[in-house]
Amino acid sequence: MIKLLLLSVGTNACYHTAKILKEKFSSEFYIVGADINNKYLVPTYQYLDAFYKVSYSSSPEYYKEVLDICAKEKINFLLPSLDTDQKLFYPENKDLINLGVVSLGTSVDTLPIYDNKATMNHFLDKIGLPIPKQYSFKECQTNKLYMVKPINGVGSIDAALRTIDDMKLLDISNFIIQERCMEPEVTMECFYLNGKISTICRERIATKAGVCIKARIFKNKVLEDMAINFVSHLKVPHIFNLQFMKNAQENFVITDVNLRTAGGMSLSCAAGWDEASALAKIMLNKEGVFDTLPDNIVEQYVVRVYHDIVTKKNKQIVAFDLDGTLLDSRKRHQIVLDDILKRYKIEIDVSGLVEFKRSGKNNIDFLISKGVDKKVAEDIQNEWISRIENTEYLELDMLYPETIDLLKIYSKENDLILVTARNNKTGLENQIDKFNLRQYFQKIFIVPSNKNTTVQKAKILKDQNVILMIGDTYSDALAAKKAGIEFRFHENGFHSETIVYKGA
Repeated sequence: MIKLLLLSVGTNACYHTAKILKEKFSSEFYIVGADINNKYLVPTYQYLDAFYKVSYSSSPEYYKEVLDICAKEKINFLLPSLDTDQKLFYPENKDLINLGVVSLGTSVDTLPIYDNKATMNHFLDKIGLPIPKQYSFKECQTNKLYMVKPINGVGSIDAALRTIDDMKLLDISNFIIQERCMEPEVTMECFYLNGKISTICRERIATKAGVCIKARIFKNKVLEDMAINFVSHLKVPHIFNLQFMKNAQENFVITDVNLRTAGGMSLSCAAGWDEASALAKIMLNKEGVFDTLPDNIVEQYVVRVYHDIVTKKNKQIVAFDLDGTLLDSRKRHQIVLDDILKRYKIEIDVSGLVEFKRSGKNNIDFLISKGVDKKVAEDIQNEWISRIENTEYLELDMLYPETIDLLKIYSKENDLILVTARNNKTGLENQIDKFNLRQYFQKIFIVPSNKNTTVQKAKILKDQNVILMIGDTYSDALAAKKAGIEFRFHENGFHSETIVYKGA
């Protein structure tokens, strides 16, 4: 099975690619997606086998995050969607090669030319391909409209028709100025492999958010010849597209070059030109790559119809306490007290400590019952509080035998959160990871262990719209009562059922 990583997986192009692969090659691809959004905001999620939320591609963490995904998932192929991804994860990237990952992006040799619109226009002009007439700011005439594009722009973002007065409001050094071109606006999708190219043209009849939603699909030999010239001078990825409009002489000129998948690629696929399947055959090392890219497609019109996808249904929320509910820390409570008593040279059997405290009493009550002076008992209690969450003692904790089964049962029909009182947050986080509990909880809340613990727990239960709290102490039950929700008692904890429900 081929493992494919789709970057910026929330794009229209990624949605279409994943959909085709899963519908036509379902048993042959394991698809991993990465995106800045939560999975339930990514429509492609329904076609993914694994998903990772990552940082923005401009952030310093992003590069390592993607490499970590590649290593963890043992990725075979990586498909960059956006230009920022292309510039990071090119085929010659040694980090990818060392991980055994083949990038389907743009060659590092091509990236200096693809760096911005100015360098690409210079290249196109040099190899004899037509581009819109270029102007310097000084050449612009008053009251005449020009197409002004950011040099480092993406797609049509911030590209607009402007007068010279409009341009004065810009830092024009960051823009290129071109003649105003006329419709039709045509995107020619191209598929290239080993010197052979197949193309299809889409005339944009209507767009939404910069993406074509109504199109005329047709073949055009003149434009295809331009693509043949283009690939003869430049290393290109298998999938790319060229955009055309007509100049003042009514000749087609190249207005943009995108060395990546196109947002409207599904429109061409609907007309019978399926480049996602062709790409799949390359990854699978199958013959007949161009079989899904026929040359005899007749002119036709395609309209994109949007449909709604439910990506997440929020479940009811159940809250769990940790100590005494999921985590058996009874041994820790006893050993900490025993160690302190040894320092005080007091010999007391502490094996009955937890059972004694289940009646609602505390360490001081236990010590006094064993004949310890009250003042000494209070000093011991203060030291016990200061040591109970030390790392060496936390190592004594273990899960109750039924904990994992309990979490699995409740997580099937509910979203789970953890609400627990601890002062050593790092120690708690380490325990959560040690016992692999994080996978069961949507959120983890840690409140300080003090006289306000119950109130703080109750506030969290209210704010998170919890319907049920599962705990083992009077404090847990009282927090649930204050929040106005159901409480379920866990019997192996630090308070007996009688104490827990007393007044709660």
